[in-house]
Amino acid sequence: LVLLFADQTAWRGLSLSVVHVFVPLMLQGPSMNSKARTSAGFLALGLAEWSEGDLQSLVDGAGEVRVRLSRLAKKKETGCHVAFAGLMLVGRVGGAVGLIDGNGGVGGVHRLTRRVGTVLACGRPDAGPAPRQLKMEIATPGPQPVVFEGIDGRMVCGVAGDVHGSGGPTLLDADGWGHILCCGSCGGASERLCESITELAGCIGT
Repeated sequence: LVLLFADQTAWRGLSLSVVHVFVPLMLQGPSMNSKARTSAGFLALGLAEWSEGDLQSLVDGAGEVRVRLSRLAKKKETGCHVAFAGLMLVGRVGGAVGLIDGNGGVGGVHRLTRRVGTVLACGRPDAGPAPRQLKMEIATPGPQPVVFEGIDGRMVCGVAGDVHGSGGPTLLDADGWGHILCCGSCGGASERLCESITELAGCIGT
């Protein structure tokens, strides 16, 4: 998917957006407490459905998991309310606030309902031409290609191990990406992904 963008294929306008959907779809486990072996089997099934183009089965499976997680989240929310009240009664304000901050709800791929679409639309301004006073009519020199010669797969892997941060659109935080990019058990797949990101960096930079 990354190379579809870097190689300037017909999928360039869509490929990076698909990455944002592909990652949470593939890494979503079958249950909240599923073991590594079970999650790996679920991942293999998802990759097979993706390769065969059976996107409907893939989305249906993810939706069923989300329904199950939503039910568990409601039970957890009730328990959180009780725990919050108990901590406040004994004066442990810090613990009560931390309990609220740690209760972020359920992640995963959300259905694009009308309500979700309305919320997303309200969060962005209407499209329109940029004001003239904000435009600067200046010519900027293009970047020198030699700048990107030092960016290779090894550098990408090294930087990934030092970066920390939240998940963003993919719901996979920096530690998760670092594990994927630097994991030796993934064989050549990690190296190929690092090289793909190298090409992506050069494409975006130029």
